[in-house]
Amino acid sequence: MYLETATPIELERYSIAELLRVFIQTAVERKGAIAVWRLPNTEGFHAVINLSDQWTTRKIEIEATPPGFVISPFVNPTGEETIYIPADLYYHSDTGELENISGGNEERKRQYLESLTKALEHGSGRATVPYHTGRDPVFNGADQKQHYLAIVDKGLRAIERGIFQKVVTARTKQEKLAPDFNLVLTFLALAKTYPAAFASLFSVPGYGTWMGVSPELLIQINRERIFRTVSLAGTQPINEDVDPARAAWTQKEIEEQAMVSRFIINQFKKIRLREFEEFGPRTVAAGNLMHLKTDFTVDMNSVNFPELGSVMLFLLHPTSAVCGMPKRRAIDFILNYETFDRAFYSGYLGPVNIQDETYIYVNLRCMQLFADKTVLYAGSGITHDSDPEKEWEETNLKCQTLLNVLRH
Repeated sequence: MYLETATPIELERYSIAELLRVFIQTAVERKGAIAVWRLPNTEGFHAVINLSDQWTTRKIEIEATPPGFVISPFVNPTGEETIYIPADLYYHSDTGELENISGGNEERKRQYLESLTKALEHGSGRATVPYHTGRDPVFNGADQKQHYLAIVDKGLRAIERGIFQKVVTARTKQEKLAPDFNLVLTFLALAKTYPAAFASLFSVPGYGTWMGVSPELLIQINRERIFRTVSLAGTQPINEDVDPARAAWTQKEIEEQAMVSRFIINQFKKIRLREFEEFGPRTVAAGNLMHLKTDFTVDMNSVNFPELGSVMLFLLHPTSAVCGMPKRRAIDFILNYETFDRAFYSGYLGPVNIQDETYIYVNLRCMQLFADKTVLYAGSGITHDSDPEKEWEETNLKCQTLLNVLRH
């Protein structure tokens, strides 16, 4: 495709790394936001670029939302803290086109395209890709492991007292960025290393820059109006000598996954929806880990429920896979005892109404980027059978998903 500027330029001439580098650089320099993603088991990369420097948040009504990308924090009880990045410009590497698909300020688009054209023609002149930075939520305690073990122990005692059945406790891990850290190449390496996951990168003024890979679908609506969600829980490392289909699971892991499935079914019951199909549980691989997964699907046309996506998004977030059961008591425990702000970790994110499809994922296996370091996030589900040391090791395994790429 030729950009509609005074000096036409063909995007197909450039590598995806060069295009993403210049897309991000130009958006950040113009105080705009950008989101880049790759869907599981596909090769094409997508990007939406918003050109406004004024930011608001809103509750998302999927059926009424113009094409764009949404990002929600973990704590978002009314849904009104969701960031919406309109697709003022949309790029898909499979077509090589940069399109205007959601209206917006035409003068800003013209200015952005002129800046982009110059950057592509003359090179960026920068050794690194700029990105927005936000507030550092990192844990302030002297011994994070002991603090984490203490929280798990508190969770176990709360379960024994009947306060809740499950709670998901999380932690952070700091990693110093290498002097030659490259935002785009790291993201592309992450996507290549974990092809079956949803790979995402976003940079938003005032909120910072995050990237990650997630195996957990929250909401999908395809062109045929088929709604899909999944329950995903239970974790063990991949064993190359064992076929995942024959993996053995402990009672604790089976029960944890069943809780997430029951949570989803209970949300269907709340809206009196009985016409759904359930497939699973089965073992799935996600990078260096395996999980138990159950799929749920609904034909939105057959049930005549066009708002199902919006309704279920509100009911499901945060799922018991990242929070616990009952939800409100688990959230209260998390807010009382975790000594950092989860921010967008265990929130949700994804494209809405792009090419008539919506894919929203739980933001797992993610990291927040700063000038010279990154903060990684990981959690584990605590039930009455949990062992604190094993839960700590599970968070280490989940952090390793990102460290495998950062350190190579």
